[in-house]
Amino acid sequence: MKKPLITTTIFLSLALILGLLAARPLLAQNGDMGVANSLYVNGRYAEAAQAYEQLIAQGAADSAVYYNLGNAYFRQGDVGRAILNYRRAAQLDPRDADIQANLDLARAQATDQFAPESGSPVDNFAAATRTVLTVNEMALLALGAWLLFGLLWFLYYQSGNGRARDVLRASLMLVGLLVVLAAAALGSRMWLDGENGRSPGVVIADSVSVSAEPDANATVNFDLHSGAEVEISEQRGDWAQVSLPGGQVEGWVPATAVEPISPK
Repeated sequence: MKKPLITTTIFLSLALILGLLAARPLLAQNGDMGVANSLYVNGRYAEAAQAYEQLIAQGAADSAVYYNLGNAYFRQGDVGRAILNYRRAAQLDPRDADIQANLDLARAQATDQFAPESGSPVDNFAAATRTVLTVNEMALLALGAWLLFGLLWFLYYQSGNGRARDVLRASLMLVGLLVVLAAAALGSRMWLDGENGRSPGVVIADSVSVSAEPDANATVNFDLHSGAEVEISEQRGDWAQVSLPGGQVEGWVPATAVEPISPK
């Protein structure tokens, strides 16, 4: 096999991998959205929340549905489920100002307020990208940069000596840097959003005791309240191990008291 064919095969293989990462199904709303919205407008917030939940169960899990569901829970005073669904909406549409504003409003009403922790450079880099691009968009950016790099490499390989070759060499260097940055951003986000064994979650119980062991009779370390944002590191039977921001304080809570941001 000739060298150009080997290289082309490698490019196509990596492009396929990135394409699979980006190719998550895009789900649309259906006619029931209007019914749910009507219930909300008429102040029937519990029924509206149930209607939005049914939409999600049917596959219409886009940012608008999660945002409206968060609003319905917020109107009922359920801060935990409001924050949970605002964060799910923000995960799908990180640049939406309304989602962020309502998330900030709900967070201000949470009982447990944790000071932001300074994480590792990788964590900070991933967190910075969270408000700009979704994981899908980052995967598409990485894929596009890689394909552009492959095209430029092919043109450079075919070019002769002269100014055109110099321009292609400089372009290869710039696009190569973009490939590295895009791949690093994608990898760090996947790591931060659950691939590191921890997944972001929100306490949805009004109040829950955090125990030292997954046992109802274990020593209680402290309490958390609705809306507390935690990391879920393990589930053992009916218990989930959670940690506070920074991962320094851990304990066990009933699994029904907390939900992950990314639905299973």
